[in-house]
Amino acid sequence: MDNTLAAFLAYFRQLATENVALRDFVHGPSGRIIAGSREELTYPLLWLETPSLALADKDGTAPLGQRHTALIVLDSASSDYADQDAKWASTEVIALEVLSRMRKDYRARKFVAFSLDGTVLEAVATLTVAGEIGWRFEFSLADYPAPLIYDATRWH
Repeated sequence: MDNTLAAFLAYFRQLATENVALRDFVHGPSGRIIAGSREELTYPLLWLETPSLALADKDGTAPLGQRHTALIVLDSASSDYADQDAKWASTEVIALEVLSRMRKDYRARKFVAFSLDGTVLEAVATLTVAGEIGWRFEFSLADYPAPLIYDATRWH
């Protein structure tokens, strides 16, 4: 996978499509999760927060990029505690499946650096907004050659 935004989104869209439990994929800033309309979404879903791109010079010769983002597995839940407990459990399983696939793809060298060290799978609930329950995981995919190539034809 290259470090373009399009390739990054395509990778996670593919993960959501290939997982048997996930029924939808969306991406956007976290504010969109909080304020957005849920009418067009199919649950459970994988939400990818809009990634940032950190840049670093490697000895001044090869710029590297690092994508920072979070993925969220969400499902709709009623106000019934038994339903909520079931959705907490099922979305945790899905989130762990996604992380397991990312580790497999890392080992197959689909991306350069991915680690679970020091990370947290965090419970999220938007019951007051849209009745959703799920899990959020912040991560980075690191050390890609950054698409930082000067092209004289793009300048006057």
